Amino acid sequence: MKRNQGYRARGWGAALAVAWALVASAPARAQTADVPQPWISYAQRAGRQFQAWLEADGDAADRLHRHLEDRVLHASADAPPPAIVVRAWIGASGAVTRVEFATLGDPNADAALRQLLTAGPLAEPPPPDMRQPLRVRLRLTPNPDAPVAASGAAAAAP
Repeated sequence: MKRNQGYRARGWGAALAVAWALVASAPARAQTADVPQPWISYAQRAGRQFQAWLEADGDAADRLHRHLEDRVLHASADAPPPAIVVRAWIGASGAVTRVEFATLGDPNADAALRQLLTAGPLAEPPPPDMRQPLRVRLRLTPNPDAPVAASGAAAAAP
């Protein structure tokens, strides 16, 4: 958990979602209300797997987290939390064969996200009749494990 220690050392920025408590990975809303339950269940499992990959230690995850932390720290106060919609194509073996998403504004961050989401196969293949691509919404949320930055009042206490 080398990354979490590094973010804790940065203070207020650590309270942001950069530890990917960040990825509240949930399937993007389907265009139709008639989505079969096996597809929904698979999308939820795939989202949890993506979350685990994005939370893992490693160079690609660290690069992506640094970019997203910087993006949140420099956003206007009234800006909504960033969300990234990823479209993923998953092969019969469970391998993520292709991902598409709007640019994060930095080619290195784009490459890191692509690398993380295509690095390994999912635990299981999609249902054979499932439509592709799978759409997953990644949303920044507060990291509940991050320390709260000391306020001026707390610093003045004896």
